[in-house]
Amino acid sequence: MELALKERIEEIEISLLNNDLNRAGQRLLDLTYDYQYRLEDRKKSLELRERYNGSKKLGKSTIDDPVLLKEYNSLVQTVLQFSPDAEVPNNQNEVIARIDKIGKTFRSRLHNFQFNPISLELFSGKIVGVVGENGNGKTTLLRMICGDLSIDEGDIEYVINGESCRDWQAIKKKIAFIPQRLERWYGSAEDKISFEAAIKGFDESQNKDKVDFIIHRMGLSNFRELSWTKLSSGYKLRFEIAIALVSEPSILVLDEPLANLDLHAQQLLLEDLKNLAVSLRTPVSIILTSQQLHEVETIADQIIFLKNGRAVYNGSLKEFRDETSSNTFEVNGNFSYKELQNLLKDWTDIQIEQTSTAFVVNCSKSISADELIKLLLENKMEIDYFRNISGSTKKLFNDKY
Repeated sequence: MELALKERIEEIEISLLNNDLNRAGQRLLDLTYDYQYRLEDRKKSLELRERYNGSKKLGKSTIDDPVLLKEYNSLVQTVLQFSPDAEVPNNQNEVIARIDKIGKTFRSRLHNFQFNPISLELFSGKIVGVVGENGNGKTTLLRMICGDLSIDEGDIEYVINGESCRDWQAIKKKIAFIPQRLERWYGSAEDKISFEAAIKGFDESQNKDKVDFIIHRMGLSNFRELSWTKLSSGYKLRFEIAIALVSEPSILVLDEPLANLDLHAQQLLLEDLKNLAVSLRTPVSIILTSQQLHEVETIADQIIFLKNGRAVYNGSLKEFRDETSSNTFEVNGNFSYKELQNLLKDWTDIQIEQTSTAFVVNCSKSISADELIKLLLENKMEIDYFRNISGSTKKLFNDKY
């Protein structure tokens, strides 16, 4: 058994051991479709996922269903007995777009804005997170990449099937853009997805298979017959992603997808995006903007931090961590600003900032998180919250960076 397949099955088995039927169902569905297992295995996986979705109640993140758990375990054992019907093509880590020093200038009577040149490459199976405060150019960058906004300088080279492509009609079919403000559609949600699959060229049998897969995969089984006006903002977004993915785009562009979601919905969506990006058969390059910095950093392979239209950082979190010259910690507890300042007064290169939620301690890179925690506890200072943001681009929100 190849390593990737073995890791997938182990992930499913661990999820089942922890009664996580949501994750197990999603990943088993991905597995049987990615590896093109027998038709009966794919149908059974789809049926179990639909039953799980149908059993969920609003406000409940999990369900306790011993019968469903048993059937999932049985299907895993069945899958282990058979080899996949077809080899999975290696479509991961392929260059999808080369963005070379693109820039844009906006001029008006009252306001001028310069988006300074930026370069990056988009790879299949990889996620790029674009962060920064409002009005700093995040949406501008996305719109230039997806072709909704002309560029004033630089160039974007798109790659389709391994070949450089300049045919914009062909390129546009491979890009799915989901703006922050969604446009209304009419009819049922399922009909909308089916229509999109049809205009992308999927015949009747392919259409039904694609629609069923993406609806159940995205946890939308109970809402497929609803219209736009009957869906919450969170489910509208999930259906928009389903509509985008049914056409198998190479690039998925999302502008502030987490903005109108509660914490649990944010976590579910981020997990979905991470897993969908690394699909073995149809990987997608994802680029998204968000104000939810910590959440985006958990799934992004690359972070672009924009400030005043300029990329003050463009790279991986590991590279950022290696390049930073100081350590930064967020901490809060049963102590005041003055007490914390007195406790740390003998530390060199120390700077403490008080925010509405925590104290931000910036110090020498030689001082570790363990040392700070130990010092606080030794002085009877209880810790309610602690986060090491030394390797997070959140440090760049500080004006001194």
